[in-house]
Amino acid sequence: MKTTADSVILTCFTGLIFFVIFLIPDTSQSRQVSIDAETGGVWFSRNDVRIPNEGGTDFDMIDLIGSDLSFYYRLRLNVTFGERHTFRVLFAPLEKNGNGIFDEPVFFEETQFDAGSPVNGIYKFNTYRLTYRFTFYDRNNWTLGAGAAGLIRDAKVELNQAGASDSNTDLGFVPLLHVFAERNFGRNASVIFDAETLAGPQGRATDAALTFHYQLSDYWGVMAGYRLLEGGADVDEVYNFSWINYGLFGLTFNLR
Repeated sequence: MKTTADSVILTCFTGLIFFVIFLIPDTSQSRQVSIDAETGGVWFSRNDVRIPNEGGTDFDMIDLIGSDLSFYYRLRLNVTFGERHTFRVLFAPLEKNGNGIFDEPVFFEETQFDAGSPVNGIYKFNTYRLTYRFTFYDRNNWTLGAGAAGLIRDAKVELNQAGASDSNTDLGFVPLLHVFAERNFGRNASVIFDAETLAGPQGRATDAALTFHYQLSDYWGVMAGYRLLEGGADVDEVYNFSWINYGLFGLTFNLR
C-alpha cells in the first residue's frame, strides 16, 4: 500500500492529539480540554513565485488561482494544565487551484511554459502545528501569554499545460514564537489577539488572528474575526511570498 506524505503527517498528528489528551498526566487536577472548529472564506492578496530563485521566471500565482473567496477549515485542540500551561495542536489544510494564461514564457523548475496557452496552477500550503503557551498575567479582565510553536509545512506549487507539467514540493519544519492577549467583557464575551510568527534572512512566517468570542453555555462557544497568513522563503531553490486573508467563523466545544 502506498503511503503519501499527507497520510504520514496526519497519522502522526492524530497520535500527537491522543498523546496530549490521554497520556500526559494531569498532575494539576485542573486540566481543561477544548476543540475549535474554524471555517469561512479565504482569499489571496499576494502570491509571488520564482522557482528556481536563480534562473526562474517571476510570475504571480494569483493570475492562475485567482483572488476570489474560497472555503477553508481548521481544527484545533487546546489542553490547559493548572490554568497557566496550554498546549495546542493545529491542523490547517489549504489548497487552491485555477486556470489562467501567462503573458510571457515562464521557466518554472525545469520546464518552460508557453505564453498565450491555458495553464492550470495548484497552490498547497498545509500546516500541522504544536504550540506551548505560558500565561503570565491573568487579572483586571486581561489574559496575556507567550510561548513557542513547531510547524510542519507541507507545501506545493504546481503548473500544468498541454505537453508540460512540473511542480515544487516542500516538507519541512519551522519554529515560531507565540503571543496571546485576551480582553474580557463580562462573563461571556471577549476579544482575542493570537499570533505565531518568526522572521530571518531566509524568509518569514506569520499566522495572526483578531477574533471576537462569545460563550453560549458551559460547553459551547462561537467566534468570528479576521486571520492573516503571511510570509515565504527566499533561498537558493525557491522564491515565494504570499499574503492570505481569512474571514472566519468558528465553534468551540469545551470538554469538562
